[in-house]
Amino acid sequence: MVKREEMAAANFLSGTNCAQAVLMAYADLLGLTEDQAAMVAVGHGGGMGRLRLHCGAFSAAVMLAGAIEGPDGAEKEHRPLTYARVQEIHRRFVEVNGTISCAELLGKAGVPENPTPEERTPEYYRKRPCERVIRSACRIIDAMLAERDE
Repeated sequence: MVKREEMAAANFLSGTNCAQAVLMAYADLLGLTEDQAAMVAVGHGGGMGRLRLHCGAFSAAVMLAGAIEGPDGAEKEHRPLTYARVQEIHRRFVEVNGTISCAELLGKAGVPENPTPEERTPEYYRKRPCERVIRSACRIIDAMLAERDE
């Protein structure tokens, strides 16, 4: 499963946002291509459209909750299981990262954002916790997939 974590980190370092990076690494579980996953996840970047709300890596993990539950995860009668899975993803994510807030993770609480992201430079990547957070989201997803398959 480390392969998906590495894929997600590489996706981010190549310019995708956090949500895209994670969802693209698991696109096959959703029956999507990586390009389709990138399109689905793009609006979740920057804490949802750079509003700095929910972390994009967390949002992608939530999008994967139904897939973690399996083929029936999206069905009405299975929603309580999927919602319980989302609550567990939240618990684990906060346990590791302290929050699901993009602003708090970036240390930018109360800082207004515009819709244009900063240029991706070596300094950009150095000052952000995003790669670490993306990796933690992948470890949570991978652990849940392994638990499901036991």
